[in-house]
Amino acid sequence: MKTKNNILNNNQPLKNVRYLMFWILAFMMVSCNDNLEVDITPGGSNPTQVVYNTAECTYFGALGGNAFFQLDLYHSSDSNIGLIMMGFCTLPNSFTSFKLDAGTYHLSENGTLRTFYPGMIEDGTFIGTCLYNFTTNKIIFITSGTMTVSLSGNTYTIDGIFAGKDAITGVAEDEVHIRFTGTVDYINGTNPDPVNSSYTATATPKWLSTPGNRTWAGMFESVESGNDKWYEITNWGNDNITVYCDQVDGEIMIDNYTRVDYNENYDGYFRVGYIDGEYLNLLPLVDYFVNYDPSTRILDFTGTVTSGGRQYEALVGVAAYHKTTGNLESVFSDFYADVKLQLTPVSTSTRSTIQRSTSVTDVLKNTHVTQRQSTPVIGSKPTNIVIGESDKLAIQKIPLKEIKIINGVSQQHGVQPQKK
Repeated sequence: MKTKNNILNNNQPLKNVRYLMFWILAFMMVSCNDNLEVDITPGGSNPTQVVYNTAECTYFGALGGNAFFQLDLYHSSDSNIGLIMMGFCTLPNSFTSFKLDAGTYHLSENGTLRTFYPGMIEDGTFIGTCLYNFTTNKIIFITSGTMTVSLSGNTYTIDGIFAGKDAITGVAEDEVHIRFTGTVDYINGTNPDPVNSSYTATATPKWLSTPGNRTWAGMFESVESGNDKWYEITNWGNDNITVYCDQVDGEIMIDNYTRVDYNENYDGYFRVGYIDGEYLNLLPLVDYFVNYDPSTRILDFTGTVTSGGRQYEALVGVAAYHKTTGNLESVFSDFYADVKLQLTPVSTSTRSTIQRSTSVTDVLKNTHVTQRQSTPVIGSKPTNIVIGESDKLAIQKIPLKEIKIINGVSQQHGVQPQKK
């Protein structure tokens, strides 16, 4: 097993930690902050209907013979205000066939079909259904009510009438009405991380004089050591080189600091660059994120680099730096645009389930549902690296006509440097 001394990157990416507010509010419940007073919706005999236009439904697999899900409803103009429901519907054969049942859902703690959990804190974990306002730090636990789901084509209409209580003050909230109309974005919460797989890569080689392979195959392996997690990708560019990506704060980024190949004169590193005119420009150590879509099992290295107001295709490959001077002098592989790895798990299950969990609390603890985006980014926009004036000084470049692929230990003998 390869070892790793540090994960690098003091500049870790900013995270959307919206759900972390549940933990803060759980603490505030204990401290009894009675000064927190902000309405989510008026109650009384003439309640205001809250209208949402965005729905995200995360599927967590089987629980008690039914599908356990979390439905997050909010308005796109302010995602800090909305409703989270944890409930149960018909268990599908797989995530791809999962959808919310049409019909009426009732509040229950039994996990029966078409029910939803009341809001509460159990064993230090938020579970159930609530209205939230993260701007004003208010949560209303739903304690009674119904939700009706209807479907026409791909368009859902969701109506809810609820009552509840303030999670901190215990003050009752009556006649809370919500409504949603639109499509539902389904998210696979059973195993969103990429797993050990074989892969087939497609890419566009950009060193046009001697282009590399447009397709190749290899193995993708997930590795954990202590609190660190990274991924090994063998046979990059069909050059028998193993490159690495790190998982940092739930996102996947290129490891550009571990030596991945070498010979007597040069050390090779997995780097990001771009072509400007007749030059290959390689960036200094930057956070370059890689997107993973668990529904398609595609790991996507696509991105752009913006420099001097111009945008270029981001290219990834293995660069060769002189051992003594540290200067960029050649490459161990071609540099590629639009690299996509189609993963095929080494072993797969025909049914997406949570086998060992016996309660809602167990499931939520196992899946880290209280942390927004705790798993790799799904379906996000391609990475764009913006080069500032100070960063330009650290860019190394080499004329395309002078680039010659050199052989390293990996190509010659199949020996791989250790990740560290």
